[in-house]
Amino acid sequence: MAQAWPKAKPKLTQEAFDEAVSSNIEDFDMSREEAIKSAIEEFNVQGYDLSGVVTNMAGNDLQSHPIAVACKGLRDACSGQGSLPEAIDALSSSLQASTSESLDAGASLGQEASVVAHKGGAMQALLEASKQSKSQTDQLLKVLKLLQVLLGWLETRDAFTDAQGVELLHDLLRDEASSPEVKTAAATVAEAAARQVEEAKCRLVDSGTVATLLEQLQAPDAPLDFVGAACGVVRSVTTADDERPPASKAFMHARILAKSHAAIRVLLGVLRRVPAAQEPATACRVLGTVRQVAANEEICREFTDDGGVMACLQVLRECAAQRDVCRACLGALRQLAHSDTVKQLLAEAGAVDQAVRCVDLHSGSDEVAEVVLGLLGNMMLRQPEICSKAAEAGVIDMVVETMQRHPGRAPVQRQACLVTRIMVARNPELRPPFLERGVEALLRTAKASHPALCRDVGSAALRDLGLDNYNE
Repeated sequence: MAQAWPKAKPKLTQEAFDEAVSSNIEDFDMSREEAIKSAIEEFNVQGYDLSGVVTNMAGNDLQSHPIAVACKGLRDACSGQGSLPEAIDALSSSLQASTSESLDAGASLGQEASVVAHKGGAMQALLEASKQSKSQTDQLLKVLKLLQVLLGWLETRDAFTDAQGVELLHDLLRDEASSPEVKTAAATVAEAAARQVEEAKCRLVDSGTVATLLEQLQAPDAPLDFVGAACGVVRSVTTADDERPPASKAFMHARILAKSHAAIRVLLGVLRRVPAAQEPATACRVLGTVRQVAANEEICREFTDDGGVMACLQVLRECAAQRDVCRACLGALRQLAHSDTVKQLLAEAGAVDQAVRCVDLHSGSDEVAEVVLGLLGNMMLRQPEICSKAAEAGVIDMVVETMQRHPGRAPVQRQACLVTRIMVARNPELRPPFLERGVEALLRTAKASHPALCRDVGSAALRDLGLDNYNE
């Protein structure tokens, strides 16, 4: 069943907010601070979205804001009225002044800076500046960095797509004169633009931009920074994270990229090239992308037939002690284990023992525990023989101990309930070992503590354990 997203709130305009503030001051003799506070409260009660409004400058001229002034300077420079390098530096300085973090380190702008820059046309001006800076690598990299910063705000991301931003990035990626640094920056901007914007995801796929990235990922000498950024784009277009349209094409994109552009094979080649132990961040990005692209049985089987599952297991064995890589690898295997072919292969290759070991290595991590339980649940579903192997490997003790260790973590408790049910539903001989270890009390506690996530699965586990009062 498709997810029912909450209805979007109506957007409040700056003009309407300013008018309400002015009315409060003139009609009710409020101070400026009181008028702004009252207007915010009133519009919140009415259900408006204030994300596009600068609330602390109500009644003032936004055009005098330093960021707005810098935006105008950049627009003028792009039209030949002034120095383009100086205008780019001025916009960078004005944005930097609005945050305590470094823009080069990926700082996020606050609402005021984002709104003023958006209303000042910063993004459109930067796109034009990009076109005029193609032959000047250092200047182009500055512009792309500023674009990435501005794309932290949703409305700017929407405008980026409408302003043909995706097409500009594709041109940069295809241009043989573009340096590896420029291509990496372009891919990073593309990933930022696609976050929570379905239209951008579709444009990236339909324009051939993602296909170009997949082609370039096959180069044996592709820089690791580029690999990470390109994988980020592929992962983004196969992730449904925009709540506004009625449906997402993420699943369709995964199928298209796998079938028409060999995405899953390209990713496997990249995974084999990346030294996971030395480059954990890049390995995590590749594994996360594998998880998203492996969207159906056919893709999972292709990946498996090419040796992908064994490659993931090898990474897991080598990097089990590195929590982030461990979790990313387990997440990829969890997705692949939806395939019956993969379930058997994993069981024969010792994945159950390895999963239990990961929980032992990261006993304090609820995130590792959740993904391990999810992997084991997928492996054992409708597979009684694997359930028996899991019991022999100590999974029953691991489930009970995990529930005891993370009582406040609802996702962990839910997966533990599911694993318990899966193991005993077709293997009645496993019911006594679970009950002897006190799982009944843990299941009832999970139901009571986390009813939204655990009531249904907890009751089902109690029922399949043979308990009559499973709904209590």
